[in-house]
Amino acid sequence: MKKDLLIAAIVAVSVVCAASAHAQCCTKVVAASGQEYRVEYAAVSEPVTHTTYKKVFETQYVDEEVTTNETVWETQQRERRYTVARSVPETSVRQRKVTVQRPVEETVLRDTSYDKTTLVPETSEREERYLVPKTVYETQEREVVENRRVPVQETVMQERRYTVSKPVTTFTTQTVDRGGYADLQTVAPGRVYNRLAWQSGGTYVNPSTGESLWRIPGLYWTPMTGAPQIQTQRVYQTNYVQETVPVTSMVHEQAVEMVPVLQTTFRDEQVRRIEQVQVPRTYNEEVVRKIPVTTYKEIVERVQQQTPIKVQRMVTEERIEEVPVTTMKTVLEERVELQEVKVPKIVSVTKTVRRPMTVEKWVPTTYTVDKKRVVVHRIPIEPAVPALSPTPASVERIVSVEDLGPVSSAASVPKPEETFKVIETPPLPTTSEPSVLPKPDPADVVPVVTPN
Repeated sequence: MKKDLLIAAIVAVSVVCAASAHAQCCTKVVAASGQEYRVEYAAVSEPVTHTTYKKVFETQYVDEEVTTNETVWETQQRERRYTVARSVPETSVRQRKVTVQRPVEETVLRDTSYDKTTLVPETSEREERYLVPKTVYETQEREVVENRRVPVQETVMQERRYTVSKPVTTFTTQTVDRGGYADLQTVAPGRVYNRLAWQSGGTYVNPSTGESLWRIPGLYWTPMTGAPQIQTQRVYQTNYVQETVPVTSMVHEQAVEMVPVLQTTFRDEQVRRIEQVQVPRTYNEEVVRKIPVTTYKEIVERVQQQTPIKVQRMVTEERIEEVPVTTMKTVLEERVELQEVKVPKIVSVTKTVRRPMTVEKWVPTTYTVDKKRVVVHRIPIEPAVPALSPTPASVERIVSVEDLGPVSSAASVPKPEETFKVIETPPLPTTSEPSVLPKPDPADVVPVVTPN
């Protein structure tokens, strides 16, 4: 809307300017007294305020009550009755005949004679012949060849390898556990305990030594196993599922680049010269010397010795012993146990929830537009009466522009209505005949186009 008003104002101003220029060069108003007037136009703008309404959407929250059912767990006490088998010991005395081996100590003389060796030294002389090396120096001439290394620099293209990391995305199959919990019943073995039980005679193997021994009939401590118990446990059961997961990894690649390198090499050169050298020569000389030698001769002597030793001997005896025997008697008892049990209960819960709602609202918007109107004035060109006479009547033409709308072309604008305001002044009494100022001819005035 503002853009259309701006275009209409520009077109109206251009039309007014063109009309004003045409009026200055062509429009003239001549009064009855012969005075000529020039018509001028002036554009006046006045601010006009307009109010429009704009649609605005707002979000408002409305409180609502929502009732839901929730599960509440309550704890209750329940009795569990079960029967327990309890063992009651009973003691009795039994006689048994036992064969016992008793140790008897005896003193015995043992021959512990031994041989004693004595070393007797003897001294003698012997000749020792050995070779002694002697060194003699001789002067000889020899050719010496020396190798010299001369540095030589040259530029060589050398490969430079470096590692470049690039991201690579691969899809791998991953095993994911999607299992859950389930109730599993397990059987717990009974309690292992020892009790006296009658065992008949026979042969058995000792587990510690591996020997076969004879077992006497009687009461022995025997391992017993109680009744098994069934237990229910909450066990997690696995459920492996294959899933494809994208994995981004950095892959290293080898890149090769040729780089010029300044390389220094050494070239071998041989230099020959003759020099005198002292050369040692070694010969062997035989030397004889006498060395005293000491030898030892062994003399063995027998030493007689008797040592008393205590020896134990086992004697077998028979004895009668009274052995207390304890037997276990099983008695059944009924027991009561309190257990805590969780019971689910459905409870209605009311909650207040805020729900968003969009509301349409009209908001007033005020803007100011300049209102254009054109004012026409008549200005005298040159005076036709003496200076003491009052100013002749002036004609003022007022054209109002109410609204400047969009104008496509000047030819399509209709001819507006023209409004004239004539102001007359009375003539001076000095003249013989009063001058009458006629009304301006509308044909001599350039009309101003007022767009509707």
